[in-house]
Amino acid sequence: MHWSRRRDLEGGKELGIWLLVDDGTVEAELYVESHEYRGGGFDVYTATPDGEWTHEGEFEDAEAAFERALDVIGESPHPSAAP
Repeated sequence: MHWSRRRDLEGGKELGIWLLVDDGTVEAELYVESHEYRGGGFDVYTATPDGEWTHEGEFEDAEAAFERALDVIGESPHPSAAP
């Protein structure tokens, strides 16, 4: 099982998405999401296919949000795949 950065973003509010993949099956997703369009900051959260969400924090800027996302991956027992 490993984290892999998803590169096919469609221009929505998600700025970064990582997938925790096990033999081709997505076990969890990690998001950095922007709320700038409504005057807000950034959120980091994880989600599982069965609908479990974990909020990892709210941040004023994208840099801090991405730092938290990378910390979540670093704290995981699963490695990050090469980008």
